[in-house]
Amino acid sequence: MLQEDRFVRIQSLLASIDRLSTERLIQDMQVSRETVRQDLLALESMGLVRRVHGGVARVTQDEPPFVQRQALRVAEKRAIAKAAVKRLQPGQMVFIDAGTTTAILAEELSLISRLVVVTNSITVALKLAGTQAPAGTANRMRVVLLGGDTNPEIPCTYGEVTLNEIRRYRADVTLLSPVGISAQDGVTFGNEHEASLASAMAEQSSSMLVLADYSKIGLRSRYAVACPPTQQTLITNAHPANTEALAALGAQGVAVLPV
Repeated sequence: MLQEDRFVRIQSLLASIDRLSTERLIQDMQVSRETVRQDLLALESMGLVRRVHGGVARVTQDEPPFVQRQALRVAEKRAIAKAAVKRLQPGQMVFIDAGTTTAILAEELSLISRLVVVTNSITVALKLAGTQAPAGTANRMRVVLLGGDTNPEIPCTYGEVTLNEIRRYRADVTLLSPVGISAQDGVTFGNEHEASLASAMAEQSSSMLVLADYSKIGLRSRYAVACPPTQQTLITNAHPANTEALAALGAQGVAVLPV
């Protein structure tokens, strides 16, 4: 098992168990004690786990800065974006949040005619504006950038003004790119404003597509999104280390679509 796969496996196990013993990890991954020790040291240095006596404990997951995330797992995110486009229909209204996966999604949406995109992501709005047909064109996409305060860390709008504007719309689909998704905690974000906006979007739409690459499966962060699992479809990368976490999500009613 490659180190990256072991990292995903450890985090996936910790999504359902607060603490894991070193012995459990040795047996589960069929590796040496020294390999487990080095893995845990590496994960702790990245802030992803907390080492305790005899093993490791879960920590609340935070995301690295937006600029760094843009360069991570681009191929995986694009595969997810292409799969998401196939779930959309011409003429629909969609909410899109301000994640790095949804930024890549914007590059694929020009294939859908008469789409109405409502977003708080400045990146998404700019990308779609550059692909729009001339005004008056029958199949022209409409792009609505929600107003509100601007975020110095993420190119997006947020706050009460943004929340109030979201409530003006009734969308067919909400597309979210969260920090993590797990059976225990659902869809979660590291930022309270992002979670509030995602919850408002989910409340104002008929269904939700969660776009989460394999590294986010089984993870949880600080703020949860209020949306019944039965309204969610998870699009993620097929990965052997996530089998149990995906099965648990399916048991909760989330429709899992691996790509």
